[in-house]
Amino acid sequence: MTADVPATPHGASKPRPRRPNRRGWWAAGLLVLLILLGGLDEYGQYLAAPHPERFAPGVVTQGPALDALLSMPLAAAYRRDFRPQTNATSCGPASLRNVLASLGHALPSERALFQGETGRWWRLRLMGMTLDELAALAEANGIGTVRVWRDLSAPAWRALLQSLDTPGRRLIVNLDRASLHGVSVGHFSPLGGYDRASDRVLLLDVTPGFGAQLIPSAQLLAAMNTLDPVSGRRRGLLQIDAEDAGAERR
Repeated sequence: MTADVPATPHGASKPRPRRPNRRGWWAAGLLVLLILLGGLDEYGQYLAAPHPERFAPGVVTQGPALDALLSMPLAAAYRRDFRPQTNATSCGPASLRNVLASLGHALPSERALFQGETGRWWRLRLMGMTLDELAALAEANGIGTVRVWRDLSAPAWRALLQSLDTPGRRLIVNLDRASLHGVSVGHFSPLGGYDRASDRVLLLDVTPGFGAQLIPSAQLLAAMNTLDPVSGRRRGLLQIDAEDAGAERR
């Protein structure tokens, strides 16, 4: 026997099903995303933290030779407004922001390079950038002529280093830190000079704690000629030639 179900009185409205609280779900999702980003950033900073005892022989972090290159015009142009990266994955935009500042076109932050494109900024926060993506970002900011170099031979590499004296020219290297700093992580930083006599390069590292370094050119080239697992292509460098080189503050 079944119980009688009371009939709904004529004209009475049926109770409406409760709608899911979408605002609550959005708030919870945003909170999880922020926690995830914070955790990734802290983990990335842990991975990229400097350990001088792991640095390769030949990597110089102090001394008269380093000081001499830091006093040259190109390095001095960078040092007027050189800022470290603000996030574990933002070494590429930080390098590009410092290039612009060295040319007299400083931006207030790395994020300003994305010109309000929030989606691209958050993707960077999660994934970092490849060499080609950084080149596209440089071109989008109208910095000048941008060229990507990969698989450089030693003579071609040294020719590029010697061209750093060209007004308006900047080089940003993309490397794997493993062979240089004992930490296997991809990285970008600008070059601040080249000493032909010792064949050493001045790397202006944008990661806090690493500072400027003198690195033998062959060692730096080997770190650049490594595979980026994200793009599936080799790392390398960006050559940037500013369109208004005549206005460069040197």
